[in-house]
Amino acid sequence: MPNKKRKLSRKKKKSNSRKCDNGGIEGIFPPFNKFAYKSTRVGDTLNKISYESTYRSTGLSPKEKSYVICKCQSRSTRYVKLKNLASNAIRYNKIFSVYGSCNAIRNALLERGWVEKIPSNRMNLSKIRNGTCSNKSEIHSELERLLLSNLVEKCNPNFIWRTKDEIYDTTIDMTKDYNTIVNKLNTDALWTTKQGLCSSMKRNYWFYIDNIAEVNGPRTYNSYDGGEIEGFIKDYKITACTSLLKWILSMVANERPVFMKSGKVSMTVVVFALNRCKEYLFRKQNKDIDHTLPSVSKGQWNAFLKKYYQIIAKDDVFQADTENKLPLYLGYANFLLKEIHRYRPQLSCEGCHNIWIIKPAYCSRGRGIRMASKLGVITNLLNKANAKHVIQKYIEEPLLIYDTKFDIRQYYLVTSTYPLTIWMYANCYLKFSSQKYNLNNYHESIHLTNNAIQKKYKNYIGRHPDLPQSNMWDLEEYKDYLNRCGKSQVWDNIVYPGMKKSIIGIMLSCQDSLSISKNRFELYGCDFILDKEYKPWLIEINSCPDLNNTTQVTAKICPDVVSDIVKVIIDYAENPNSSTGKFECIYRQSMTVPRYGTAADIFVRGYRLSSEYFFKGKIEINEIYEDANIGKERDIKATLDKLKRLYETDIMMESEDDYNSIKKLQQETCSHNTQSENELCVAATVITEQLDKLMDGIDSENSIRLKSGRNKVLSSVFSKTSTCHIPMRRL
Repeated sequence: MPNKKRKLSRKKKKSNSRKCDNGGIEGIFPPFNKFAYKSTRVGDTLNKISYESTYRSTGLSPKEKSYVICKCQSRSTRYVKLKNLASNAIRYNKIFSVYGSCNAIRNALLERGWVEKIPSNRMNLSKIRNGTCSNKSEIHSELERLLLSNLVEKCNPNFIWRTKDEIYDTTIDMTKDYNTIVNKLNTDALWTTKQGLCSSMKRNYWFYIDNIAEVNGPRTYNSYDGGEIEGFIKDYKITACTSLLKWILSMVANERPVFMKSGKVSMTVVVFALNRCKEYLFRKQNKDIDHTLPSVSKGQWNAFLKKYYQIIAKDDVFQADTENKLPLYLGYANFLLKEIHRYRPQLSCEGCHNIWIIKPAYCSRGRGIRMASKLGVITNLLNKANAKHVIQKYIEEPLLIYDTKFDIRQYYLVTSTYPLTIWMYANCYLKFSSQKYNLNNYHESIHLTNNAIQKKYKNYIGRHPDLPQSNMWDLEEYKDYLNRCGKSQVWDNIVYPGMKKSIIGIMLSCQDSLSISKNRFELYGCDFILDKEYKPWLIEINSCPDLNNTTQVTAKICPDVVSDIVKVIIDYAENPNSSTGKFECIYRQSMTVPRYGTAADIFVRGYRLSSEYFFKGKIEINEIYEDANIGKERDIKATLDKLKRLYETDIMMESEDDYNSIKKLQQETCSHNTQSENELCVAATVITEQLDKLMDGIDSENSIRLKSGRNKVLSSVFSKTSTCHIPMRRL
């Protein structure tokens, strides 16, 4: 009997082994089955515990290697082909490693005959043990993959692809092994962090190239630099002045009553804002060298800001214009705004609310971002913050699609630092907000278009049916929308060229900080916001952008981007006539590799000038500010003098009485409540075309001749813009 039982048990084992050999998974575990599973007995049931996730392999063990080789040798013809493939990969430098799950890169290289060297910490049989490979063909594919990696184990990879979350392998010395291509430049913090991009934009004017390199970005300041904070406060104050003037011009142009007998705000506030804008232009034009500008105390600024908050947030109005000076105020305000726009291009889309966005310097995916419009709230946020932040002027008047905010994610590739070579991807996608655009609410679902933010919220009720449920459009959908709006040429003529120039400009401004890196490249993802003139504004740049398939749009474009990278890096490098996919080379620098030397190598050559070269006469200097053709000479004083002559009055001189009036504002009671930033509401937005029409009417010699006719002129000027109605709260 015992012998019969033994025979039966042996037969069962044989039948089980045959069953596993016919495609079962468990059949591949011996002779190292004990490493894969632990078992515990609960009652009469044997429960298997899956392979421990804490297991970390440093490569296949000798037994595992023997098992893989034996399994592959059983298919002799296939085994010979694999050995030849590995041999050719070693000979022609076609070995690659992928850190992370980027199958698009892996598949593109495998199609070109490359062999993958699996990183040692991933060189294991976990896919087979965990049941990821569910059938016989998948099991054999995984075994062949492990065999090829084992055959090239002693060779350095010639191509390495890393993700942002992976730990970099430091065993490869890039100074010696120039055959290794890596998807990471040595440094990129100067433009891929928020504070680095802020610093790069500030020096970008040195790298402006007409029609080639020009960066348009919001004004930004670093919180960790005391000088930057001081600059931000000055910027905030002058922005409050320009915002007030824009608000007044817009309200009057839309025939809204802002100067009434029941008004409580003095007209002196307008004069204060005009004079501060005039002094700003004097400084920009270096005229403060010869003219001593009056100093404005902190108390005067605080009094002005309180009145500004009352007007914008509380819808307070000004006192009536009893002295009939309003036409002069409006004409001068319009002139100043047009001049300031030359130095602050963002003036056309920054709105009237004076909203700023505070971003953590090193966070991503919209984490930790705050918005505020009151100076005290912003400074308190910065004082309480433990980390570095940047303060950026918020674009309050972006281009909207069906009353919804969006931005554009654009990819570009840097394949060389010296000379600088930049490739831009011809395809992109739009990221929408899930909520209707509203400046009265600073919630992240309205203003932050990051997919990581928007996926947490449901789309608002009443949303336009043409907007995507996933809050993403590909480029073709956006172009269809532009065609329906009659803007079919906008993308090719304005948006795409503008993004090109910004990318080239920002990379040129950071080139000096880059080291010469052969066989290095990197993909970047940058975000742009369009203004109402379709002009792109660079918001931020991300290194190692997220290429996961989060939506149907990204599931289509991201694998194509990765696949086309291989075409640029591998195919184009071997054959300049080969296809580069949708990547377009937008900049190829003509330069030689810089040669660094010591201070002793610096010398100056020149020759002496003869004494006859120098003029020995007397030079008379006449300071003239008057100019009959003000349109040709952009002179602030000349324009003001002309307006004063036309209206036979001189009101723009800021006297002691004006300062006393401002000081009195500090003593007036103010109903301003600082508890909530969401109370901010303004009656209208500014339209640049209206400002141009206003200035044309004020400057026209034919329309303004006598003081008695100024009211008639004012009404005729604003009647041209009264047809534009803007939704606003009723005063």
